[in-house]
Amino acid sequence: MHKLREPTEKQLKLAESLEIDTQGKSFRVLSAEIADALESKSFAFVEEHKIEPGIQVGYIGSRDDMPQYLVVSTVAKTGYLYFKGTSKYCRPWEVQILES
Repeated sequence: MHKLREPTEKQLKLAESLEIDTQGKSFRVLSAEIADALESKSFAFVEEHKIEPGIQVGYIGSRDDMPQYLVVSTVAKTGYLYFKGTSKYCRPWEVQILES
């Protein structure tokens, strides 16, 4: 009998940080629940901080390949922010709205 793939330690830690019950869940089920939780969290953050296309932001995340200053182009269906003039994208909590 084939056993379902077990979640990884990293996945379990992330799920727990998102307050997802991990008990008895497979790798794929937990992956889907994590993706849903991150998407919901992204849209809540966007709404709360009134992030919309045209807003100027500063990147404050941990990636070193992102431009420091960006202009929001799109809030994607996945909750990621895309920016004008670059193919880079990130989660909304990785930016800070700049005073205009």
